Amino acid sequence: MLVDTLTLGLERAEYRDANIEIEPPKVNLLTGEISPYIDIQGVRARKAYANLFDDNVYFTDKAKRLPSGSIIRIPSVQFSVPKVLGLDGVYVSDVSMGDVRDALSVVRDALYKNGIVTDTFDARIWRLDVACDIATAYPFDGYGVVFDAMHYRNYSDVRLGSTYRVSGKGSQWCIYDKRAECEARGLDVSGLPDYLMRFEYRMLKRYTLRDAGYSDVTELLDGYDNLREITTSAWDKVLFDKGGVSYSYGDTWLETLLNGSEMDCVRWLDKSIKQLGFIMLKNEGVEPDNFYRALLAHGVSDNTAKKYADALRNANLSSEGGSLLAELSDKVHQQLIQ
Repeated sequence: MLVDTLTLGLERAEYRDANIEIEPPKVNLLTGEISPYIDIQGVRARKAYANLFDDNVYFTDKAKRLPSGSIIRIPSVQFSVPKVLGLDGVYVSDVSMGDVRDALSVVRDALYKNGIVTDTFDARIWRLDVACDIATAYPFDGYGVVFDAMHYRNYSDVRLGSTYRVSGKGSQWCIYDKRAECEARGLDVSGLPDYLMRFEYRMLKRYTLRDAGYSDVTELLDGYDNLREITTSAWDKVLFDKGGVSYSYGDTWLETLLNGSEMDCVRWLDKSIKQLGFIMLKNEGVEPDNFYRALLAHGVSDNTAKKYADALRNANLSSEGGSLLAELSDKVHQQLIQ
């Protein structure tokens, strides 16, 4: 598991001959009204920013008018933990809490070097991306049938070439070809696996971060060990089975029944009959989303409805698709809980 992008809302930011760019306030030509601005080293600024490309650090300071009429400053900084640690394009399986501390120090020093004095350890968290990179058995395109199954869980999904992105309230789940992304940015990929896939869970809203227990940097560092479980649960929510029911399907009803008889389970017949029921739903063209909603409408609990909708999804996958899903599930969970 690795923490990637962090956006911090800084409690303070002071300027000392700062290397920043200024956007002046807007002026309404008709009324002469000036948009909110802040004073930075004697200059009126609607926004100040410093894109420190060499350090992979991006700082902004904006003026905002409150409903009361007063104007406040909103300084923030965004960075990628692996990038500021010099690990861009490197196959990293784990970023420790100590690594995050080091990155916070690097960012603080980079800002100071450019005349921006702040404390990155005394900051609120506005965005937190947690990722894991896994080496897969096949190229990225070979897993499309698995990613297509994500849509039924009441999320809107976007397919952008070699990227699958699923959005919920305050969060995003993003899966993409990490090797291709590094190649597109001109990085040396010789040290990367031939097939490298990134699973990235993004907490984008403050209420999502608050509910996870990460409102500020102190909470992130103190609760770092909980991040693995939170991220694992997030992926179980949209892609992997929620748990409790696991079925395998033969190509025919007889093969399914015979496979069931070989189970080490005294209730193999009941389980096989359920498998045949899912095959019937599959052959009838029932979509997991519709099945899930129908179960809810008839009083089934949300957890149980999702559990059986997952089982129908797996039935809709070919046997090859089922094995691909199992491969990704095993590797992601192993990466997150190691």
